[in-house]
Amino acid sequence: MTTPARPLRRDAAENRARLLAAAAEVFDAQGVGASLDDVARRAGVGVGTLYRRFPHREALLEALLVDLLDSWLAEASRALALPPAEGLAAFLRAVGELQATPAGCALRIWSSPAVEPARAEVHERMAALLHAAQRAGACRDDVTVDDLLGVLVGARGVRETVTTTVALDWRRHLELCLAGLRP
Repeated sequence: MTTPARPLRRDAAENRARLLAAAAEVFDAQGVGASLDDVARRAGVGVGTLYRRFPHREALLEALLVDLLDSWLAEASRALALPPAEGLAAFLRAVGELQATPAGCALRIWSSPAVEPARAEVHERMAALLHAAQRAGACRDDVTVDDLLGVLVGARGVRETVTTTVALDWRRHLELCLAGLRP
């Protein structure tokens, strides 16, 4: 039998939150190979505090991914409470907004084995939203969860694409994709 983890002291919880926010910004700007010293400095804590909370880079990345997927799950719960014809689009828009915030490791959501349970739960909720939208006649019958994942990856890709010739807007891309999902 495992002992439940004690809740973090308030200052420890605040340090954890600052470290995660700083890591998201630093990794977004410099990539996941960025210096952990830079993360600690951005968070306003010592590097020892970072290593006490996250003993290695992968632990920090996994915590970022889990927090991001927890946000997605919260959005899915909100969307499931909406009328079936509205829930799926609301979820995709909300996740698009979450993806637009700095989270330098967001693409690892699709490949990191460490977050497989949370990722599987997101897929289940997306499937529930999709099937509800299809039953309500708001979404084509041939759309799959994999199609929805492609929409989300595409929106993230548009956000990250740098171009000097075309103003790319992930929101417009997402709305075009949503239009394509309708019957």
